[in-house]
Amino acid sequence: METLRVMPDRFYLGQGGPTCLGMPMLQQEKYITGEVTFEGNPRVVMGYQLPSWQRPSVWTREQEVSFMESIWKGVPLGTWTFNRTTHGDPLDDLLIDGQQRLTAIGNYLLDSFPVLGYKWSEVTKVDRRFFGSFTFSSYITETRDEDYLKNYYNMMNFGGTAHTEDQRA
Repeated sequence: METLRVMPDRFYLGQGGPTCLGMPMLQQEKYITGEVTFEGNPRVVMGYQLPSWQRPSVWTREQEVSFMESIWKGVPLGTWTFNRTTHGDPLDDLLIDGQQRLTAIGNYLLDSFPVLGYKWSEVTKVDRRFFGSFTFSSYITETRDEDYLKNYYNMMNFGGTAHTEDQRA
């Protein structure tokens, strides 16, 4: 009998789809106001916990500004992934992928730097609504299996080779 498949089943990335930037913006606001809280002293980016096994923020300010400029210009933002379980669970609102991008967005929203000549507090209400409507592809996992989340993180972050400066177009 012929084998139908030899390759493994696809890894389940979670429920995927477009999310407007307003979603993590609202999560950050809820964290700032205390509506979203976490036990202990977790590292938090835009109201999402960072797992202890995830690297620290590594983007320079120049990289953050460049990323924010690309958002305003309409460049696709890539993806981000977070885990959702029940409130109070240590794995609830755990950011699995997208830390550098969300850190840049969060820092901009906190007026840490200007983009295209304007800090967030200086852009108009219309610009703010426009910004919040930009789409950002998200994946939402729903698991209490930390090994699965670690495997997900490793697959998303250790498969490629970073470009070097001399490889720019």
